[in-house]
Amino acid sequence: MAANMLDSMLYRNAYSTEEMRTIFDDRTIIQNFLDIEKALAQVQGEMGIIPKEAADEICKKGFVENLDIGEIEAGIVKVGHSLVPILRNFQKKCDNGYGEYIHLGATTQDILDTGFMMSVKRGFEAVYRDALEAEEAVLDLVDRYADTVMAGRTHGQQAIPITFGYKAAVWASELRRDIERMEDCRKRCFVGQLSGAVGSMAGFGENGRKISRRVIEALDLDVPDISWHVSRDRLAEIVSVLATLGCTFGKIGQEIVYLQGTETGEAAEGFVHGAVGSSTMPHKRNPVAPEALQTLSRLAKAGMGATFDSMYQFHERDGASWKIEWMSVNETVMLVGGVAAKGKKLLKNLDVFPERMKANLDLLKGLMMSEPVMLELGKKIGKQTAHEVVYEVSMAAFEEQADFKAKLLENEVVAANMTVAELDALLDPERYTGDCAAIAREVSASIRKKRKG
Repeated sequence: MAANMLDSMLYRNAYSTEEMRTIFDDRTIIQNFLDIEKALAQVQGEMGIIPKEAADEICKKGFVENLDIGEIEAGIVKVGHSLVPILRNFQKKCDNGYGEYIHLGATTQDILDTGFMMSVKRGFEAVYRDALEAEEAVLDLVDRYADTVMAGRTHGQQAIPITFGYKAAVWASELRRDIERMEDCRKRCFVGQLSGAVGSMAGFGENGRKISRRVIEALDLDVPDISWHVSRDRLAEIVSVLATLGCTFGKIGQEIVYLQGTETGEAAEGFVHGAVGSSTMPHKRNPVAPEALQTLSRLAKAGMGATFDSMYQFHERDGASWKIEWMSVNETVMLVGGVAAKGKKLLKNLDVFPERMKANLDLLKGLMMSEPVMLELGKKIGKQTAHEVVYEVSMAAFEEQADFKAKLLENEVVAANMTVAELDALLDPERYTGDCAAIAREVSASIRKKRKG
């Protein structure tokens, strides 16, 4: 019976995905351990260190389906060791006493570190795949809405016009940096571990480094330059990179929640008929996925802090800090897996409402265009003086909820220096988006070029 949200029968899909649960399932992790032991036996058999028949038997029986999981669980409780009960159960399944050759020269942390890293790598690659798909969806938004004018906002208030394509290009640029961080992380972080009790490889004899290299390469991991039993920076980096990506999605989700608000209504999570927003208000269409992105990304960020604590290690081995990772790293990868999957779906199916964006441009009855009016007036009477004049007009229009253009024309200084035609041009939001469209297209083109390699 599940006792946390990642495994809850009711809520697990709100926090992660079936793919991620499979990657980090107990049976998958145990199979990882068995695959390491099989690879070690195979290499040692080929090198004549153990009988070839023993290696063949170990490889034949090294499947989780052959083990008694209940017995292993009871064994872990009884002996207080995380791997020995698995090895004992595995040993019993091998015929002719060949199980005696399992785990020759290795230490527990070799197997657990490498086994967990195998699943972490798979989870990381699933997140990377979904991040690329999300990026493609954002780029489509950039290209489609590069010229679609909307209100730019600062401090939650309307500021001056931008385009929705420009807003999406900001998202795309940040996602691209996240993806590049992931690609850079790959170069140094996904390493195996097979170095024995203190990292000296003494238990493997004179061929220790050769054995270690061949086994790790067989598991599709990179070979470290030295044991990392007490060097946990790679896992800290993996979690940091993933948590950063999660926060990018969380930020996008937060913004979509605002854009979906009734009073804004400029974009919204794609709606599927049958979805229910409230148990008491049948009309509600709540931003479920955008809110989830914020929730899960914050939880992933918390996992990053715990993982960094695992870097405080004593001497050549340290169980206390090490075991933090068994929860913090796996859960962070699973949570960000949920974030990336939900973020991808949200962005692919985002509803955008250009007409509402256009209508919202005049919510302040022209006040959004105070900057271009002030700048043009400043050419004639000085910038600081123009700011004071337009400020007074703006505050009066705001307080009276009056039309900005009408209040401008009532002002003697403005009337003496600007024509109605000039004001009409200056008060047109379509004419004051600066380089938004061009920048958006440049960002899209640059990212698309990088995606092609």
